[in-house]
Amino acid sequence: MPVKPKEIKPVDIRRAAMNFLARREHAFQELVDKLSTKFLRYADYGYTFEKDSLLELIVEQIFALKNENLQSDERYVESFINGRKSAGKGPVRIRRELEQKQVSSFLINTYLEAVNDQWGSLATEAYLKKFGDSESKDFKEKAKRTRFLVYRGFPHDLVRSIVR
Repeated sequence: MPVKPKEIKPVDIRRAAMNFLARREHAFQELVDKLSTKFLRYADYGYTFEKDSLLELIVEQIFALKNENLQSDERYVESFINGRKSAGKGPVRIRRELEQKQVSSFLINTYLEAVNDQWGSLATEAYLKKFGDSESKDFKEKAKRTRFLVYRGFPHDLVRSIVR
């Protein structure tokens, strides 16, 4: 008697998505990527599916979660920005990371604009924590301090106003 191939059901995808969302907020595309990776591996365990139909099913389930307000790019962006800010990262780096996660530019701009007045104090705090209140001795030291803040993601004009 032939073995009936296993199939991936919408409820399986929904459950997996809910498990991801229970740990932390996820962007829509990030969730699609994670679920695709997870379920494409199921082929190794006897599941049969067409890749395109699986992706459609995943997107369909995430849209359902979005409509139920269980997945929200807005909450994700807000949470992401707050987390990166507390880690001492600046707006340039945060924007680049969010763009890599394929979050809409409108959301990125909106939420970064909302905290625009905090970048100066955050950059100064990161600078003082790393280098103290002493002035740089030479050009090499000043360049090192500048690279530190630029790497953290602060804009050049703000960095120039802070580095001494």
